[in-house]
Amino acid sequence: MEFGCSVPFTDADDLAGFTPYIAAAVESRGFGSLWLGEHTHLPVDTHYPATPDGVLPERYQRFPEPWTVLAAVAAVTQRIRLGTLIALAAEHNPLVLAKLVATVDQLSGGRVEFGVGYGWNPLEMINNGVDPARKRAVLREKLAAMRALWTGEPVSFDGEFVKFSPSWSLPAPAQRPGPKVHLGCAPTERNFTDLIELADGFLPMAAAVQGDLRGVIGRVRQRAEAAGRDPETLEISIAHTATSWGRADVEKFARRLPSAQDLNTYRELGVRRVICSIPVAPGDLTERCLDVWRERALGSL
Repeated sequence: MEFGCSVPFTDADDLAGFTPYIAAAVESRGFGSLWLGEHTHLPVDTHYPATPDGVLPERYQRFPEPWTVLAAVAAVTQRIRLGTLIALAAEHNPLVLAKLVATVDQLSGGRVEFGVGYGWNPLEMINNGVDPARKRAVLREKLAAMRALWTGEPVSFDGEFVKFSPSWSLPAPAQRPGPKVHLGCAPTERNFTDLIELADGFLPMAAAVQGDLRGVIGRVRQRAEAAGRDPETLEISIAHTATSWGRADVEKFARRLPSAQDLNTYRELGVRRVICSIPVAPGDLTERCLDVWRERALGSL
């Protein structure tokens, strides 16, 4: 089982200095991957359904473009996988996004993990030209277009949401036939249909599956078998994330980590990867939290 880190980079963290610092800190501790989130922008009238007052932390105003940061991480690392947790692929032009992903995959020597999701912010979708009621169909079609572009051959596309004439899109990704696509979604039967048909991996938030993880994984594998797909071809990752750390400290961070028992259960169930949010804070707090996560992870081996 691999252990990864999700790091909420923002422009308030001195991106030029913090990016190589955190990349080196993650890789040097033996973690297997580093993951970044994405929001193209934050509409002022956004209402966040998961908090009592509907207000998001300020950092949601400050998400950098993830592929640019991952390219910078690739330049100063040799081994760690570079992922999105999650990319809002439906909200992008697939011609542009396919090239971004392929370029970072080439720059990193084939280390990209493409985590995607449907999105939760209707205003963000609308501003990006996506009808929230059609977000599932849009995501499906844009992923199909991107995979066609990743073949490295001239391709055309004539869908409902994506249309382009026969075109080259190079460079092709270093990984063939392309980076693995991990669908970050809730464990619903409708989402499982997309998961089995579209994705290489299932990337749920821990809070969404913690009450019945064994049952959720069992249903995913049953659905794969029923569809004629080998369940072993579907990687399962679990993401322990935090919307806001508030006044972050090592003790609070440690309480939010999966327990040793959790990690043993994940391993027993065949979970491939566990990702934890790391608080970004002044001084050495980030590094101390990385050390705590490393100790918890290695202690479960």
